[in-house]
Amino acid sequence: MFKIFATICFLSFGAADQTLCFKSEVPLSYNTAKQCTLDRDKIIDYMHADLIKKEVTIIFRCAETNEINL
Repeated sequence: MFKIFATICFLSFGAADQTLCFKSEVPLSYNTAKQCTLDRDKIIDYMHADLIKKEVTIIFRCAETNEINL
C-alpha cells in the first residue's frame, strides 16, 4: 500500500518572521506507486497557484506503508 505524505510549511509567519512546518498525510491509500503518484500530481496542480498567493509550501511524496490487506 502507498500513501501521500505531506510537509506543510507557513513561510515568514507572524511578527517573528518564523517558518512553521507540520507533517500530515492524505487520508487515502493506493495499491501501486503509479496510482499514488498520479493523484499526488493532480493535488499539486490543483493547489499550486493558491499556495503561492498564501506563501505556503507543501512538499508531497508517495511512500509505501506497512499496512497489510487481509
